[in-house]
Amino acid sequence: SIDLFRELVHPDDREMVLKRMNDLVNGINDSYHSQHRLLRKDGSSIWVQDRGCAVEHDEQGNPLRIIGSFRDISFQKAHQSHLEKMANYDVLTGLPNRSLLADRMQQAMAAGYRRGSKLAIAYLDLDCFKIINDTHGHQAGDHLLVVVADRMKHELRDGDTLARLGGDEFVAVMIDLADIEACVPLLKRLLDAASEVVTYKGLALKVSASVGITFYPQAEELDADQLLRQADQAMYQAKLAGK
Repeated sequence: SIDLFRELVHPDDREMVLKRMNDLVNGINDSYHSQHRLLRKDGSSIWVQDRGCAVEHDEQGNPLRIIGSFRDISFQKAHQSHLEKMANYDVLTGLPNRSLLADRMQQAMAAGYRRGSKLAIAYLDLDCFKIINDTHGHQAGDHLLVVVADRMKHELRDGDTLARLGGDEFVAVMIDLADIEACVPLLKRLLDAASEVVTYKGLALKVSASVGITFYPQAEELDADQLLRQADQAMYQAKLAGK
């Protein structure tokens, strides 16, 4: 029955699926096609490709008989999700990569402009990271990057973004700031998180971070790439000034 089928459809997909079926039953459309999730008995779900069409009508054009089919596309969906993650997230740390960062910055800039709030872009580079790699090997270096990335991520607020550009370079995007000074506590927490000791196979690994920061909006209109270059240059100046 339709009620039984309704309970099998994932709650997040239910409204969409039932609308398409109702459109078919009421003669609004002659066929439907959707991709949605069905629930298993154990509560897990699978993705299916659902097709249906009316094959017989009464004199008023109302459907009398409908046929349909389901095809399990869970593997294809999982593969698609994996490819999307590879395209947008750093493989090592799981943080957004440069591509997703650009999108997040564009959204944050537009939202900040509408709300009249400030946006801060902080460019962080780990100090002495090369020494860790050269002395203890790349596995130790990778472990440090994963731990430090996770610590810094958890110091930011909901809605903020921490991305890894590659190597030991990170970018933090901090949104909805009332003024420039509002980012200072966040920056301090990020720097403290980066400088905490990381243990690896009995070793105590420690780095620090240099940070450069820029803000949006500015007197002149700038795009995301220009803001990123400003923050990068500020970080470089911070390193020259003593890290």
